[in-house]
Amino acid sequence: MIKSKHNKRMETIMTSVIKEFFGKTGEGCDVYAYTLDGGCGVSATVLTYGGILNRLMVTDKSGVARNTVLGYSDLVNYEKRGAYYGSLVGRCCNRIKKSRFTLNGKEYILPENDKQNQLHGGPEGFSRKVWDAKENDDGSLSLYLESPDGDMGYPGNVKVKVTYSINGRALSIHYEATTDSATVMNLTNHAYFDITGAGSGKTMDSILWLDCDRMTLTDKELIPTGEIASVEGTPYDFTTPKAVGRDIGCDYGLLSYFNGYDTNFYKKGYNGEASPIAKLTDAGCGLEMTVITDLPCVQLYTTNSVDDGSPDFADGAAHTLHCGICLETQYAPDAINSPEADCVILNPDEKFDSTTTFAFND
Repeated sequence: MIKSKHNKRMETIMTSVIKEFFGKTGEGCDVYAYTLDGGCGVSATVLTYGGILNRLMVTDKSGVARNTVLGYSDLVNYEKRGAYYGSLVGRCCNRIKKSRFTLNGKEYILPENDKQNQLHGGPEGFSRKVWDAKENDDGSLSLYLESPDGDMGYPGNVKVKVTYSINGRALSIHYEATTDSATVMNLTNHAYFDITGAGSGKTMDSILWLDCDRMTLTDKELIPTGEIASVEGTPYDFTTPKAVGRDIGCDYGLLSYFNGYDTNFYKKGYNGEASPIAKLTDAGCGLEMTVITDLPCVQLYTTNSVDDGSPDFADGAAHTLHCGICLETQYAPDAINSPEADCVILNPDEKFDSTTTFAFND
């Protein structure tokens, strides 16, 4: 086991980063796990494979520490599974219709990995890459990736930097990207949360609030129909906090078809500034996680299917239906093929620069 430790004292709080060897990929690349601990009851373990958020330990007001995200204890299962558990997703998260788009008059054909569509950057997207890592003087961790022109069908040589940092009881993910040619960029993290503790079996009891009054309507391949609908009076309305599972079994829209939520929601009154878009609360102890972002949308996904033979997660957490709740901050799905295209086009004189923070109550 390889370990290194960097400390920086800020008043009376010690920020630390511990590096450990996690395993080798099937191609023989070394993968490391970095654990960031801000000393206030929140610590995060990040892997260089896929930039995966492997663990997010949070101590509640009773002093009980729990892992609030689902993750595997070995690299083999991350390489085998295709569910993006905790990974960084790019170049373009969510779906692109029929795996194609036109940019500056040229059509680009992308490799398919979700029926005829491309999902989360393609079969070998950012979630499958081994990232370079750098421990920063402030106790944060920066991951670096260079994506060459033509990678998964996308134009432009792209440089990506993602920084994980813990400040007090909050984990922040700062996304940065530049390109030498116009391309598509829409980055997120695909953590599966169980705020009661990974494997609790109580995710559907968690209380969810979304500051979102509209949602994207999709077809049965989760491709937007072009219609954005009000959530008012529907099972998709989380503007008043409610248990995630309260209406999940309703025969409404595509809820029954997908066996749960897999929907993009639009932030109410979005103005480009960072603000809370979601809040997830443990109905039992009251542990609360607020999602703060400068992006306009969040995808709610409730782990709606389980493959036969799916392995347990770390610490014996069972892989079951609805075992995790995803809150993926993003621009809208298939935005590049919609009137919203400008928001996901990154030009050479621009920088993709966005931050999402997961803040826990004291």
